[in-house]
Amino acid sequence: MTTSRSIPPFVSPDWLDSRVDDPGLVVLDVRDADAYEGGHVPGAVHAPMPRWTAADGDLLVPLPSERELREAVGGVGITGSSTVVVVGAGTDAYALADAVTVADRLRYVGLSDVAVLDGGIGRWTDEGGDLETTLTEPTPTAFEGTVDEKAFLDKADLSSRLESVALVDARRPEDYFGATQSPYAERAGHIPGATCLPAPWIWTDAGRVRPKEELAAMVEGALGPEPSATIVTYCGASPFSIAWRYVLRDLLGYGDVRVYHGAAEEWSADPDAPVNRYCWE
Repeated sequence: MTTSRSIPPFVSPDWLDSRVDDPGLVVLDVRDADAYEGGHVPGAVHAPMPRWTAADGDLLVPLPSERELREAVGGVGITGSSTVVVVGAGTDAYALADAVTVADRLRYVGLSDVAVLDGGIGRWTDEGGDLETTLTEPTPTAFEGTVDEKAFLDKADLSSRLESVALVDARRPEDYFGATQSPYAERAGHIPGATCLPAPWIWTDAGRVRPKEELAAMVEGALGPEPSATIVTYCGASPFSIAWRYVLRDLLGYGDVRVYHGAAEEWSADPDAPVNRYCWE
């Protein structure tokens, strides 16, 4: 079970600017090295997306082991009492989802006060935030966190529970419907019973998270007013599904939200795994 939080799951540039010098704050910049070196939030530590994936694995975005994740967290100077703000590029849905994925990883390993800078570095600069180019060297810690063992399902788990979970496909509608061939899937279409709820809809065209009330209505329209089942999200290779999990749990307050980490990438590679195409169920 993830721990409770005392800060919002998404924060504004003003919120971050007023706290950027707080001693317990760690700002993580998850963009690539060139973008980070070109200018970042003062004091931000460079922690790009590859840091938060496993060193080895068969999937495009393999989930790190508990050891790898603790080392990744401690290596950027985070302690169990840190407040962490994740800063991403905010340029497209994939970059936006990467920032949320890192925040979700931190929640997964037991951190409470984790947030994403809404709008990313672009909004930070648009609203007058300062940038620096000096590399921030963190002081590593021996981080000891407890992972949420229920956060992820594997293929066997999902296969055995298809009839009892509320399954959400977080890919774009054309990938869900099978009108296009997703680059991460060997077969077009979706897992039977999944509801289409695309992760790119989380954000506006300006790269900002939609109002909470709008997102809540969107989810209610897709899943009903009070889904009683466990919600399981999946996508092509995992970041979109993790973005919805973070929004559902941390912003909207849904209790039991899990991710099928193998995603369409793994499911569609099994010729015996059922796939529905050209339908909305």
